[in-house]
Amino acid sequence: MTEPDRPDLETRINARRAELMAKIAELAADARIEAVEASDKLKRKLSELTHIIKEGVVDGWANLNDTVKSKLHRWLG
Repeated sequence: MTEPDRPDLETRINARRAELMAKIAELAADARIEAVEASDKLKRKLSELTHIIKEGVVDGWANLNDTVKSKLHRWLG
């Protein structure tokens, strides 16, 4: 990816993370087992993102290697 793509990926990751966090908050009010399971699934997805960022975004978003970029794009799905 070229330098202009970098903010786009970071922006997209942050937007998706915010969407998932909002959905988790919405599901927290629902006691049905389906809602609890959906919330748990979203929490696992956020945990995966946290791990990717912690391990791969060491020197900032401008210095991502291709493996980390690939993982982030895959995470965005």
